[in-house]
Amino acid sequence: MAITEVLASYGSWDLRLKPTTPTDLWDRVAYFGHVAVVPGRVDPVQYGDNLLTAAAYVGVIRKRETTGDDRRTKVVEQGYTMGGVGMEVWLGDEDDKGAIFETAVDLTNATFSNAVRALLPASGAVTEGTLYSVPGNPTYGGRHQYETPRKAISYVCDTVGASAGVRLSHRVNGDGTLDAGPEEDLYVTDPKCVISRIPAGVDAGVESIPGGFAVARDSEDYSTRVVLLAEGDGESIATAVADIDPGLNPYKDIHGNALKMTRMVSESDTTVENADARAELALGQYTTTQNELKVETDNYYIEGSFKPGDYVWAYDPDSGIVDTNNELIFRGERINPMRLQVTEKQWPVTADYTVAYRAPDGTWWDLTDYTEWDGSVTVYATIGDFARSLTTASAQPVGTRPSTDTSTPGIPTLTEPFVGSAYLDARGFTRARVVISWQAPNNTDGSTVLDGDHYEIRWGIDTDMIYPATWSQVSQVRWMDLQTWAQPFAAPDGDWQTMFVAWGESTAQLNDLSPGVGYDVQIRAVDRAGNYGAWGPVTTFVASEDNIPPSTPAPPAVAASRIAVQVTHELGKASGGTYNLERDLHHLEVHVDYEPYFTPSEATLKAKVSATAGMIQGQIPVVATVQIEETSERYVRVIAVDQTGNKSGPSDAASATALLIDDAHISDLTVSKVTAGTITASWVMAGEIKTGDSGARARMSMNGFELYNAGGTRTFLADAATGNVSIVGELSSGVSGRRLVVNPASTLVPQIRFYPTTGTDYALISSYDGPDVPTTNPTVQVRSGLGTNNDYGLMVSSGDRTFIGRYVTDVDGVYKPQGGNLFTSKDYASLSHFDFNGTNDYGGVFYADATSAIAGVRQNNAEAAYLAFTTSDGSIRAIGEIETSTDPQAALIIGTVNVSGGPYSTVTRTYGPTYTGTPRVIPYVWDGDVTTTTARAHMLSDNSSTGFQMQFSGSTTAGFTFYWWAWRIN
Repeated sequence: MAITEVLASYGSWDLRLKPTTPTDLWDRVAYFGHVAVVPGRVDPVQYGDNLLTAAAYVGVIRKRETTGDDRRTKVVEQGYTMGGVGMEVWLGDEDDKGAIFETAVDLTNATFSNAVRALLPASGAVTEGTLYSVPGNPTYGGRHQYETPRKAISYVCDTVGASAGVRLSHRVNGDGTLDAGPEEDLYVTDPKCVISRIPAGVDAGVESIPGGFAVARDSEDYSTRVVLLAEGDGESIATAVADIDPGLNPYKDIHGNALKMTRMVSESDTTVENADARAELALGQYTTTQNELKVETDNYYIEGSFKPGDYVWAYDPDSGIVDTNNELIFRGERINPMRLQVTEKQWPVTADYTVAYRAPDGTWWDLTDYTEWDGSVTVYATIGDFARSLTTASAQPVGTRPSTDTSTPGIPTLTEPFVGSAYLDARGFTRARVVISWQAPNNTDGSTVLDGDHYEIRWGIDTDMIYPATWSQVSQVRWMDLQTWAQPFAAPDGDWQTMFVAWGESTAQLNDLSPGVGYDVQIRAVDRAGNYGAWGPVTTFVASEDNIPPSTPAPPAVAASRIAVQVTHELGKASGGTYNLERDLHHLEVHVDYEPYFTPSEATLKAKVSATAGMIQGQIPVVATVQIEETSERYVRVIAVDQTGNKSGPSDAASATALLIDDAHISDLTVSKVTAGTITASWVMAGEIKTGDSGARARMSMNGFELYNAGGTRTFLADAATGNVSIVGELSSGVSGRRLVVNPASTLVPQIRFYPTTGTDYALISSYDGPDVPTTNPTVQVRSGLGTNNDYGLMVSSGDRTFIGRYVTDVDGVYKPQGGNLFTSKDYASLSHFDFNGTNDYGGVFYADATSAIAGVRQNNAEAAYLAFTTSDGSIRAIGEIETSTDPQAALIIGTVNVSGGPYSTVTRTYGPTYTGTPRVIPYVWDGDVTTTTARAHMLSDNSSTGFQMQFSGSTTAGFTFYWWAWRIN
């Protein structure tokens, strides 16, 4: 693999893959993908697009080749080769293809950065990188159209650089970004490398490159004056001149005069403002000799000292590559090298690199293991002036030059009459075409059109003509061609149909016209400069009438009786097939006679039967009955007639056989079985279909569909008038498994059952007649299936009460509540635990009515404990006992102590448990015997979480009792 890099140009590269390359990998290599060459070995999939900036080179694929044998040894060995150019191609290629500026880009007083930014490809192929400012901040003005971004940007760099006295350049980086600005910002302008014949080495940061040298110098392009022809034409051409400094012209002619070499440069796109700068720029390229130094070395690593665009020192006294203005001490030797720019470098890709392919979708593939490495290690570099082929992008031949085209084409003259005809389109519809012709115009100033580009022709329906009045003729026009119902053909409103014809042609064919309809047509001319001539006058023509008859139809199928002939036709052509006659078919004529080869006429015409495109599309045969009371053999031929009235040739004759008797000649008909044919609509609608007159039967009539049981009771009715359905009996969604059953036959009340996937148990919704619910009160119950304790979840609701809860059934099948229940009525509501066991015991209960509420445990014995609230007297009643608790978290502590063995002045009491927090104690003391009591003053002298101490105002009697309540406070 070898890579050639050229400064500000495309360069080239090629790569060969090994025969062992997987085919699927080679198939992934697509045109305009990218190949990246990266120093060292890396994983392309891991690093992805980071390789675009890390790569030593990124190229664009434009060539793929697959080779076979080598044409010498005849050894078949598959090979894969790809190649392409550098990233510069995304600005525009060598054929000036690219994102051309078709719409002009006008720049006025634009800074260098803004000018370059405006000229980046609109396609996004190259995006903005780093745009450096130019010393002095010069501005640029110009117009760019019909050129590539590469030419435009190069022109801006040259022009702005010349006016500012700075060399400007640009480069496209591996990641598709563009850098532009002074060369010192883009390249190494302070040389770090010397190209000479001195030995290799490094001294004071400067490297010497050894190898073979070839030096070429010439003065073929040397110029002392430049005359630049800028914008304008004829005498109005803007010009600019630039003369060489006399000190730079040491050459004489044969007579000793100073050498005079004037160069003419033509740039018609250059404005007056830029002309002087462009002239100086052109002269600057030719005021010295062309100096070119080619270096060939085998020990120079490509990542070394320079790349295209960098400046190096070049020194070869024998070839005149010397500049006394520069002095360099290298390893003790004084040399005077020239400072030259590297313009081209060619280098091999060796096994020290990673070669990766980036597909257009952004995915990366590693080609390293399949790359055939270059066996050479030689690097070639071209150092010196630009090659002569790299002239300025805007240069033009002097002489005939482009100028602003102000001429406008005249109006072409349409030549009448036009030639038209009718034809069948692909769908079988008759359409019309017309061929129009014209004479080429001159320009409006009378000059010959030399830059004609094309003609534009437009046409539309005309409204000033007399249009077909019959339905048959109007039927030729497609619905999409009509305007409105009140005015099918309105004046053209700008929705013209348009076509383009190349310049040099003088005829054009307009297709897909409606037969017999008038059209307006106009033509105009356009030149290559984009100057549009005026539209010519409106010319009106009438499209050809439909004169194409339908194809000859196939013979019909016929069946006959003494009184009629039935004709069936599948709308096929005589050449074969069915339902393939033309789509503009209108009807079939049926002709009957006694001879097989008779000629159809008005005398033989027996019927006209509708046959349309819809019948062809839907493959519906034509069926007709022709009344003919004859007994002899007859022959039938059909003729196809289109919507315009064009008639086909007659079909071959089909003979009629006596198979049918028309029902008009049958007064009564009794059959044992109908095996074929059609029952007419009047028969069906005037009667009924039934399986019997009594017992179990089905009946279908205009009233609907009915079913009856053996007793004559109607069990099913689908009413045709209302859509109502009435069913007597069971309705089931299935016979087993998960299903829904409505109105089961074994129940006496309306019911809906829900069966699970397995088992016979079910949940239900039904009406409910309980022992305490009157049957006249509409009631509904929702019940679950049987639980594991022979219980149900049940909800029963009537007009004034609702039960929800757990219920069981006793021996008489009556539901009884047992467990948690919710009951609501108009009088009260309760949520309780209730056991319907004869004693009707309650457990926990919450009860509320209009004037009272109860919360607690309400038993039918002395163990009840609850709070009762009453609004009538505003009372709160507490039923039950309050007991102390040994729980350390208890909120209320109650105690009683009988004391003996006194008297005492203090008494200590422990709670038992240690409470969380210190209780607050309220004591009461009863001192004395049962007949005499003495109240004693007392106080709480000590209190803790484990107990308290009481102190009395005097000594107590021998025995006494005291009580206390204590509230725990955290």
